[in-house]
Amino acid sequence: MRYLLPMDVRQLAATAARAARHLGGKSAGGVEAARVGWRGGLVALLALVLAGLVGCADEVEQVRTLTWDDLLPEGEVAVPQAVNHAFMPTFDDFPAAVDVGTVAALDGQVVRLPGFVVPLDVTEGKVASLLLVPYFGACIHQPPPPPNQIVHVSFAVPVEVASMYDPVWVTGPMRVETYSGALAEASYVMDGRVVEPYEY
Repeated sequence: MRYLLPMDVRQLAATAARAARHLGGKSAGGVEAARVGWRGGLVALLALVLAGLVGCADEVEQVRTLTWDDLLPEGEVAVPQAVNHAFMPTFDDFPAAVDVGTVAALDGQVVRLPGFVVPLDVTEGKVASLLLVPYFGACIHQPPPPPNQIVHVSFAVPVEVASMYDPVWVTGPMRVETYSGALAEASYVMDGRVVEPYEY
């Protein structure tokens, strides 16, 4: 949607005034009609501009900030993960995927979620897709969390991720959709738009 700038308004108002003068002629009544026409044209233009701005405001996406608990259905509690970074498990130690619930209301929402990055597709130092997880080391040298505690994120344009050791915020539209990969399964997917450092 295109916004009308002040210069646009002036130009359109001037055009309305010229049209009113043309229609009104040179008589006194015509001059008065031109004045009324100019004012009426300007009021109409301002009304259109305001309506356009209100429409644009209605179209602005609302970004919802989530915690990992928000990805759990009501009544479900995430089991605390016993992280042991001194232990390197094999894939045989990873638990089998289990059926878990999801939150249908999150489907289609634009959300902002903090977490740690597990890169999947890396091209020329930039990440095209990743797993977003709630704690460091998940899916790499620690067993993965339940699927509803993992979000698969893909980017139309690969992004830079400074470090896997530092948490980030990821923003984008979320869908309740299953992703299955070699490292883990996820119950949510996101079209990533923004990755930014997490501020404590």
